[in-house]
Amino acid sequence: MRFNISKKYRHLQRYQEIAQILFTNGLGFIVDRLDLKKFLPFKKRLKIEEEDITEQNLASRVRTVLQELGPTFIKMGQLISTRPDLLPPDFIKELRKLQDEVDPIAFSEIEQVIVDELGADYEKNFKYIEEEAAAAASIAQIHRAVLKDGTPVMMKIQRPGIKKKSRVDMEILTNLAQIADERDLFPDFVDVDELIGEFRDSLMKELDFRREVSNMDRFRNNFSDNPRIVIPHVYKDLSSGRIIVMEEIEGIQLNEITPEKVADVDTKNLADLGARALMKQIFIDGFFHADPHPGNIFIVDKEKIAYIDFGLIGQLTEEVKTQFSMLFFALMYRESGVIVDIIMDIGFVPFDVSHSKLELEVKDLINKYYGRDLGEIDFMSVFDDFQRVLYKFNIKMPEDFFLLLRAMAVSEGVGYYIDPSFNIAETGRDFLPELLKSKIDIKDTGGFLFSNTLRLRNAVRRVPGKMGKMIDKLINDNFTINFHHRNLENLINKMDIISNRLSISLIISALIIGSSVLLHTDMSPQIFDIPLLGFLGFVLAGVLGFFLVIAIIRSGRF
Repeated sequence: MRFNISKKYRHLQRYQEIAQILFTNGLGFIVDRLDLKKFLPFKKRLKIEEEDITEQNLASRVRTVLQELGPTFIKMGQLISTRPDLLPPDFIKELRKLQDEVDPIAFSEIEQVIVDELGADYEKNFKYIEEEAAAAASIAQIHRAVLKDGTPVMMKIQRPGIKKKSRVDMEILTNLAQIADERDLFPDFVDVDELIGEFRDSLMKELDFRREVSNMDRFRNNFSDNPRIVIPHVYKDLSSGRIIVMEEIEGIQLNEITPEKVADVDTKNLADLGARALMKQIFIDGFFHADPHPGNIFIVDKEKIAYIDFGLIGQLTEEVKTQFSMLFFALMYRESGVIVDIIMDIGFVPFDVSHSKLELEVKDLINKYYGRDLGEIDFMSVFDDFQRVLYKFNIKMPEDFFLLLRAMAVSEGVGYYIDPSFNIAETGRDFLPELLKSKIDIKDTGGFLFSNTLRLRNAVRRVPGKMGKMIDKLINDNFTINFHHRNLENLINKMDIISNRLSISLIISALIIGSSVLLHTDMSPQIFDIPLLGFLGFVLAGVLGFFLVIAIIRSGRF
């Protein structure tokens, strides 16, 4: 007989850890709703109670849980913190506090990754590698080293086993998200499969260091005409999918700035340089550093800015890049009608959302800042208010849209950190001529017109044929509508489990009845003066009944 073992038990220890952390942080009701009670000790299951928790307190507890659960869950929280269209503001505010900082592991463990990637004779390429980590995060840690020719470098080395751990956690996250979706724990407008898919893609990209090296090459090329923007050189012959060897940036890391260190630095000019660099990335290149926090930026030679850590990148198509440009400047110049038109164009707006109500809400947002000079407006506050409007109307925007807003908000914070008089809105206004120049470049315009003319021509040519086919199907009564059923797999699995248990129950009943009849006969052979076959029937029924009871208890539903 073959018993059906749930996929959950493949990672039993991790499920138990998740259930325990949720319970310890006062989120027992989530344990219950996500069907995790079976992974808690019996006594703790009885202690699960519904608590009266405020939204703010719940958000804080969720952040603590994600932090304790480790890298994959922290990354998930950080991704969701960039999507204020999915969660209330209190949750977004808390999730932004998630820190991807962990204690470094011993060099003896990290050295095995170097051997696997560069070979057992890797030391022939280096004078030495510092065993003490310069920095450590959940995915990788940084070690200083010196090449044979005396060049100082930094080695970004992936933690051993992190890919396997991430895949296990992704499988668990996917399962828990499906359960939550089936039990209506997410708002109706949240596409859980899409969200999990986005996170899986993002995590897998971040775990492939070759992609990060490619990102660095593209950034360096985009700023090849600006010597004040520095991207570290990568030693590709010493780099791989799990190791990056790059030049060491010698400068002042922004999160280590003190008044003494920048006493003779033109901080106002550097803040403007950083903001302009980000706007070029977003509105001209369509390829931007999505995590420009102070730890990822250095001041070099008092007048240059260097970027590091290119794992999180945003990319925009030409069409979306143009729309975002319009939206940014419409926000700056308080054009509510233009803002609403762009939102309706690029966002997923529920059919019952009133255009006029949305425009009134946007106007109300703009009136909040009416009468202030551009330089007096805190653009981060504008972004936050704008995101609240999107959440209120359940409007979903493209993933990179929120990466863009986050990058600009962080950039304003970084600029203010360097220069308290900095304002990104003023820089944006000054950047407008450069943006317009890029939009009317003759070569770019020619290519744009040519490609879009071809696309329009092909689209127009296909319309009559498609319309004709659709009309033919309607006339011939051959018009079909395909429905795609979602989230039925778990229901089918549960029905399968129920039917198996019923079948085993019927077999047990039949064995008991049949054995009882045999006991009243003189059938040979016998044991203890009763027919052996009847005795074996009772034993088998007892064993099956025991396993059935155990399965029911472990399911947590009894």
